[in-house]
Parts: sequence; C-alpha cells; structure tokens
Amino acid sequence: MLRRTRQRRRAVAGQGAEIIDSEGRRWLDASSSVFVAILGANPPGVAERIMASMRQLQFSYSGQFGSAEEDELAAALIRRAPAGFGKVWLTTSGSAANESAVKLARQYHLARGKPGKTAVICRWHSYHGSTIGAMSLSGSGPRRRPYQPYLLDMPHVPPPDCYRCPWGQDESGCDLACAEAFEAEILNRGADNVSAVLVEPVAGAPLGALVAPHGYLSRIREICDRHDVLMIVDEVVSGLGRTGSWLVIDQDGVAPDMITLAKGLGGGYTPIGALLLHDRIAGALDRAGTSFNHGDSFTGHRIMAAAGAAVVDFIEKERLVERVRENGPRLHALLAPLEQHPIVGKLRGRGYLYGVELVADKLTRQPFAREAQVSERVAAAAARNGVLFQTGNAAANGRDGDTVMIAPPYVTTDAQLSEIVSVLGRALDDVNAEIRSAA
Repeated sequence: MLRRTRQRRRAVAGQGAEIIDSEGRRWLDASSSVFVAILGANPPGVAERIMASMRQLQFSYSGQFGSAEEDELAAALIRRAPAGFGKVWLTTSGSAANESAVKLARQYHLARGKPGKTAVICRWHSYHGSTIGAMSLSGSGPRRRPYQPYLLDMPHVPPPDCYRCPWGQDESGCDLACAEAFEAEILNRGADNVSAVLVEPVAGAPLGALVAPHGYLSRIREICDRHDVLMIVDEVVSGLGRTGSWLVIDQDGVAPDMITLAKGLGGGYTPIGALLLHDRIAGALDRAGTSFNHGDSFTGHRIMAAAGAAVVDFIEKERLVERVRENGPRLHALLAPLEQHPIVGKLRGRGYLYGVELVADKLTRQPFAREAQVSERVAAAAARNGVLFQTGNAAANGRDGDTVMIAPPYVTTDAQLSEIVSVLGRALDDVNAEIRSAA
C-alpha cells in the first residue's frame, strides 16, 4: 500500500469514541477520525440498515434509475435545510460536493444568459478538498504549494481571523472589513465576471475552528445579493450538528444559495457528499430547458445514500444535536484554561468543534516555524497517552503556524471529554518542556 504517513497502526475494531488496534490497545478518538465518525464506532442499528439495502441491490446507475435510498436521504436533508431549499445532489466526497457547486453555479449563470460570470471568490487558509478543482478553491498554502502549476486561477481574500486581523481590528472594534473584502474583489473584477462566493462558516483544521465575527455571513449575503453573485457555504466539517445546530448557518439566520455536506454524513460507513440547492437554482435550469451536466459512475450511489439516511435518522432519534448543544459549553469550560498555557495563543470554536492555536510568543503572537512541527509533536505526545488528535498548520501566514483540533464523536462520554482535555494539557506541557530545554 502507498500510505499517507509512516504510521503503521492497524485498526481492527471500535466502540463509541474508542478505536481498537491489532495489538488490542484502545485509542480515544478526539477528532472523530478526521471529522467523519461523528457517531463513534458501531452505533447500534446503523450497519444493519445499510446491509439491508446491500442485500436488496448493491448498485444501480443513477443515470438510469433512481432509488428509495436517495429519496429518503434527500427528503431528510431538505427537511433540515433553510426555507426554499428543494433539491439535493449526492456525491462521493466533500471535494466532489464543492466542485459540483461551482459547476452548478456556472450552469445557473449560463441558463440566465450571463456567460461571463465565472470567478469564484474564496478565502486564504481555507480547505475545500483535495482534487485539482477543489484545491484551486482552497487557500491552504502547504496543500496548494506542490501542485501550484496545475491549479486554476481563483481569487482569494483574507479570512475573518480576529486573532490575526490583517486590518488591525479586534472583536470590540470590528467593522467586518473581512466581509467587505469580498465586495472589493467583486468590484475589482467586475460583478459581471463573478459567479459565486465560497466560505466555511466555521473553518476546519487549517484555521483551527475559526468562528467568524457576528454579522459576517449576513454581510456576505447582502453583498452577493447586491451583485447577483451566488453564496455557497461549505459545511463539510461544521454541518450535521457539529457546532450544536444542524447547520452553522441556522445559528446566524443566513440562507445561502447552496450548501455542501460530507464527512460525517456517512458516519464512516461509506464515502459520501451532498450538495443542497435553493429552488431558484434548479428553477433557472428548468426554465432554460436544461439539466445539470455533471456526474460520475457513483453519483447518487444507493448504498452511500442508505448510509446517509441511517446516520441522519440515528442523529435525530438519539437527539445528538441537542446533546452537542447541551454539552458544548462543558467542553469549552474544560478547554478554556488551556488558553493560559505558555504555547497556546488562541482557543476557537463552538459546540464539539474546537481548535487550539499554538504560538512561540503569546505577546507578539509569533507562530512557530513550520519546520519545528510543533502541532505534530503535541499530537504525538497525546498519542503516547492513548488519545488521537487531528492537527492543522500554516494559518498564521501561509507557511508557519500550528493548530490542534478537538472534535470528538457526538457519543463521547463526559469522562472521555475530561480525559481528552487532560491528555492534551499534558502533551502541551511535554512539548513546551522540549522547546525550552532546546532553547
């Protein structure tokens, strides 16, 4: 196998928030296995529902047949979407969902006789997927750099990072210049040349669960409306209850034109992504007498749809969104003291999605050099004590910086939450001691 890392652990089983390796060791999963296993391991009844669909028929091509599984999942997602959303497109990943959104935006403008609207404005330090198209949308420097010659020319603006605000503002005096940056870019390119804006309402690993300031998404919605630009929201990491509501946009009262989902939608049982779209998008294609000119062999795969429907049903029956909303403040209270740690600059997040940004100097907010791999060292120290964390990097300036992500499965017990934070604290102490001894 060509492997992503040199790590040779082999997972063989799991239960709840724990993964068991081939040597019988139990690992506490503090990041839901890269935000995917939101129900933990082996949630009761989910595998059985998926197997029932597999026994009936393993595959039918969506260009020839629909399926009850697709219809069930689409209906469940629409019920929880903002008013006016009536269509769902099922993909195999978050990367594919975001690329589908961009292609659909293109067809929407073509259907309305506006072929010049092609640019998609994104944010630096964002992550929207690993394919060439999705990487072009992403603003994560380390991920982009090796493939720069192949990437499309997509405009990017600074993220809404109040800790490192490029406009020199803070939460107390913020005038949402970060949102106005989208309008400046639209005006610079000409609104007739801009198709869409793509944002993460709460960012993933590169920005350490960055939460935008109040009013940010609403201001972007106003800007998009003013210039006939579509607003696409990437909730691949933050959606499905991760922050204490079904979608982050529910908390902000903002209705975009398209929403992308993935990660936890399949609960780890199958790859899956979804694109939710407002009726105005589908309506424009209908009026033009066209359909979405997109898809691959596995678009709308019946088994991944069955997995998605089973996961959504489990979340609802077990009241897991409510659980995250109720327990989120407790997790925050456990994590808050870490912000006083000598190498912690900022704690960010909401619900069960938090990021800890690490810094070399708390006063100046100077990041660690990327070569020092401080976040990886913290994760390795935690792993020695049986807890697995996801890390991010380069959010400080596109090259340097470190974050550690806390995103436990929704079924994590109170005792396990305490253990996660305790082990993280000890790991920070260990790495800080290493750094000081080497100074």
